[in-house]
Amino acid sequence: MRILIVDDELVSRKKLQKIMENLGDCAAAENGEDGLKIATSENPPDLILLDILMPGMDGYGVLERLQNIPRTKEIPVIFLSAMDEKRDVIRGLEMGAVDYITKPFHSAEVKARVRTHLSLKEKTEQLRQKDLQLIEMDRMAGIGTLAAGIAHEINNPLGFIKSSVGSLKKGLNNMIGAVKYWDDKPVSESLMKEYRDHLAQINFDHLTNTLDAKYDRIERGIERIMRIVNSLKGFSRVDMETVGKLDINKGIEEAIGIMSTRDTKDVEFIRELREVPLLECSPKEINQCLLHILKNAVDAIDKRGTIKIETSYDEKKDEVSIRIIDNGKGMSPEVLRQAQNPFFTTKAVGSGTGIGLSLTERIIKRHDGSMNISSKENEGTTVTMNLHLARRGN
Repeated sequence: MRILIVDDELVSRKKLQKIMENLGDCAAAENGEDGLKIATSENPPDLILLDILMPGMDGYGVLERLQNIPRTKEIPVIFLSAMDEKRDVIRGLEMGAVDYITKPFHSAEVKARVRTHLSLKEKTEQLRQKDLQLIEMDRMAGIGTLAAGIAHEINNPLGFIKSSVGSLKKGLNNMIGAVKYWDDKPVSESLMKEYRDHLAQINFDHLTNTLDAKYDRIERGIERIMRIVNSLKGFSRVDMETVGKLDINKGIEEAIGIMSTRDTKDVEFIRELREVPLLECSPKEINQCLLHILKNAVDAIDKRGTIKIETSYDEKKDEVSIRIIDNGKGMSPEVLRQAQNPFFTTKAVGSGTGIGLSLTERIIKRHDGSMNISSKENEGTTVTMNLHLARRGN
């Protein structure tokens, strides 16, 4: 837990810091402006002890600003006040402070109040996370049903298209053969000239020369649709995979091998693979996750770059960690917030389905693991996957 003390009196700050030693990491600020900067930083506090009367921005001003910022409005604030500031304390409580402590401080009272509110914050956060998990489960179940329906509806006509294209290709080749049949047959010169003029008019040679390329484009399009359908199926049925043992380092090497052959970019894969136990998991699903993350990393790199893959094992947590770090274009905070939403993608139309990250997160969570993504524009992205071991592999 991180505690922030905002008080312009040096003696008060030092005393409170001494009291907070065993309750958490403690930061201090001597005025409201500095306190606000710390509170709104990338590592905000879990609780703030805030003096009411300070020069410049007073405690009310700081609290009001905190209440108007989404990421800080839920931070519990305990006001610090002198005994004769009861009216001011009431005002602070009405503004949103959770408690107050009077000066001079009594160590036992301060510790008790801080412990209480830290505990309340922790329990509130746990309840919020459970609520979010329930909402997410309902949302993912609905999306999974939708994905399964879409996959089914696409799959049937796709089968007809694929078989029809094959028949069409064979039929057209026969027709071309029938047309060319007359090329070396004895016919009148005038008829042959009329025949060849007609072929030139319809650009017959160009049609026959480009037919294979056009069929290849159609077949590539069909294959792409089939991959999307398979992704949709996987998204809606990730709970049906067989459990087995997986050497995660071997899985990474295989995934790198696949990625190395699919792109012409100059990408260097740097491996820092430590010895880790075998994972008891769905090998197909975890390998799918590795491919999704590596594919995103390659796509984020413009022509040349590096992708670093690290594995480690935490014996105390009985947890294997996989980190994939690229030096690509990175993501803005706005994009990062949406990155794991199903069907969200920043790629060009036809280049991505927006399923990869959300599917990966769902698979990792189903394996009792966690996934974290950090990213900065023009600096790169780091994806960390932590997987608990059900039991050690032999």
